[in-house]
Amino acid sequence: MVPLRRLTTCTALLLAATASAQTPNAAALRALGTAYATYLSAGRLRDDCVARDPGTAAATKQAYAAWLSAQKLEGFDAGLRKRLGDANVTQLRASLNTQLDALVGSMRTLGTAAQVCAAYRAQLKGDTFDVRGKVPQLNTLLGTGTAAGTTAATTTKVAPVSPGPTVRYTVAQLSSLAGQTLASLPKTASSSVAEQAVVTKLRALGPQVAVTGTVQRSRSLTQSDDRREVKWSVYCYDMAGDAADPSKGQTVTVVGRVRDFDRDTFLTLEGCRVVNPAGLKASTLPAADVGWRFKNQPPERFLVAAGQGLKDSEVLGIYTTQSSGIGVGGMVIVTFPPYLFLKDGTVYNDPLWAPSSFNAKLSKQLEPQKWGKWTRQGLNFQIRWGDGETETFEVQDAIKPAAAGLKLNGTYASLGGGGNTAMGGDVMVAGGSDYTFKPDGTFTGGRFGGASTSNMAVGSQSRGGGRYSIQGYGIAIKPTSGPEQHLLFYRFGDALHIGGSDFVQD
Repeated sequence: MVPLRRLTTCTALLLAATASAQTPNAAALRALGTAYATYLSAGRLRDDCVARDPGTAAATKQAYAAWLSAQKLEGFDAGLRKRLGDANVTQLRASLNTQLDALVGSMRTLGTAAQVCAAYRAQLKGDTFDVRGKVPQLNTLLGTGTAAGTTAATTTKVAPVSPGPTVRYTVAQLSSLAGQTLASLPKTASSSVAEQAVVTKLRALGPQVAVTGTVQRSRSLTQSDDRREVKWSVYCYDMAGDAADPSKGQTVTVVGRVRDFDRDTFLTLEGCRVVNPAGLKASTLPAADVGWRFKNQPPERFLVAAGQGLKDSEVLGIYTTQSSGIGVGGMVIVTFPPYLFLKDGTVYNDPLWAPSSFNAKLSKQLEPQKWGKWTRQGLNFQIRWGDGETETFEVQDAIKPAAAGLKLNGTYASLGGGGNTAMGGDVMVAGGSDYTFKPDGTFTGGRFGGASTSNMAVGSQSRGGGRYSIQGYGIAIKPTSGPEQHLLFYRFGDALHIGGSDFVQD
């Protein structure tokens, strides 16, 4: 595998070769090289995973978009081009293609496409792609704002509305228009064709577009509420007349020309200016679900008393499929996640509670991204998710509900974790729980956790006990002290699934 540090060094050298007299010094170039190499590597690995593992393409795109947002890199490429020159950065990207191809090739040798892509999605949340952690002064180096952790004391100047747009859109409305345009295209349409279709659609709104949103970071407007955020934010490539950037946290209206669109990140406007929205008519364009990304909700929000959730007559069954995940030390492991299929033709991909204690109606309203509609395809299922993505669900096991009053006898343990020892690092994280079940309906057990590096280790554990009862797809855990829980339950082979974890017998 080509280490990122080698790619970083190469990037810094190439930056120095293309630098003009106005570009940063050598130390700054090395820092920009680190950031840009990491940024390009994440994008190239995303593209490879989307192409090689279509079944998890949606998850990969979502993980990349979340990483890009968390790292505040939506305008990084544009900012670097403004700093070093468009031609220089284009030349730099072309010069790095060989190294990026070698990086992708090395990653492919680590396992199957599903395994490698699962590892990539996990690494996006760790140190490997932590651009802001590696280069905390990135904004200052780009000249787009103050260093991380500081706030510029500037006041946004509002320009009067000059002849131009008469209608004002929200970020959500433009995001929805982009989503509807993409959904109308054939699945075979290439990314470039799809993105150009969105640009054409948005430019049809007029030579300039007025949009209102909240400034999330330098020149980036977004829109969100407690359960969702827009899929595509609006980014201003530059401010007309070199005006100051609007301040973070403000709700502003900007007017600009549609420059381009990236289906994985945002819509870009150029020549932006902040205007007074008075006199601009609010658009009546609907903000459809296709333009939103729904946030994950706490599972407890959908927990209801036993018998108040789904009825047995509403449940088609629990089915599992083969997938992959990250285990202790960052090792890629094979997993068999369960999906909850209902007789009304819907399916839920994240069951935790016993169906009889699960408020499916509320879940469909608040987290529609976890719901889809299924059709039979032989022994398998074809699923169309709420965002329009489709998946062929290859059934590993059709789980049978347990008989009421089933008793268990034995100790079962679950182990999970993370880290990077599987990738050559020295960080290992482990955690899990165990249950010892007895035929008289009692149990003992607890949780444990720990983490270690080459020079330190920490750990903790807690124990307890109580009673249990099993019926259908649910197990009631009644601790001696603490609230009773009604969790998803099923047996597969010699193992158990409880809540969201698999337990193997000791």
